[in-house]
Amino acid sequence: MARIQCNFFSYSLGFPVDIQVILPSLSPCDMEQPQKLTHIIQSKYPVLYLLHGHGNDYLCWSRYTSMERYVEERRIAAVTCSVGNKAYMNAEYGERYFDFVEKELPEFILANFPVSDRPEDTYLAGLSMGGYGTLAHGLAHPESYRAIGAFSPAVELSGYEEERLGHTLPPTMDLRKLLEADLAEAKVFPEIFLCIGKKDFLYEAVSRFHKYLDEKNVIHRYDEKPEYEHEWAFWDLELPLFLDWLPRSDAYAGMEPHKM
Repeated sequence: MARIQCNFFSYSLGFPVDIQVILPSLSPCDMEQPQKLTHIIQSKYPVLYLLHGHGNDYLCWSRYTSMERYVEERRIAAVTCSVGNKAYMNAEYGERYFDFVEKELPEFILANFPVSDRPEDTYLAGLSMGGYGTLAHGLAHPESYRAIGAFSPAVELSGYEEERLGHTLPPTMDLRKLLEADLAEAKVFPEIFLCIGKKDFLYEAVSRFHKYLDEKNVIHRYDEKPEYEHEWAFWDLELPLFLDWLPRSDAYAGMEPHKM
């Protein structure tokens, strides 16, 4: 596994940003087969963009879950970035985080790393505020992603930010309106993975959104676990389930897990 910390200037934001890129690569276990030792890849990797929650940054998925091992085992590249507490939306003072995540970040990754440019090899997932960002991006631009994962997502932001966060957010998107616009235009949705702990303070809102998807006949996978709150233990449990659920047609699909 290769872990790359990268800093580059963002034209969407007007300042340099830090990102992390995880690429499948050789591990000590590969030394058992010396005839196969090479850094030349068979094919470009599928890629998962992982969005953090409120109060987190681009390192949180690596620090608090086994994300790096999970994606290495499944031969998927992973990319994380930081958006502060801006909910993955365009904010004031030129901080166009929606544009950054939707256009500039994939553009930079495709230009510099061996990942596939096919939408069918591109996935998006996030937790809490990042779960909202995932749904907003996935429904605003369904053509960009094969599947998306919303972990304990903040699906109802109106009236929530002042009470819970202590500050306002940039103008946000109504997820239901986005979905209904997609349905009206007969757009093809990315497949949706939705999960929540039953002790989570967001449980009622996420449960309502799950029922809303059912009412609109939007096929999705829904997981809820009775013993979990809004916590990393739950997200670390659900992440490998999400990765194994992903629909894949890349060159590495169906291969045996890469030993670590």
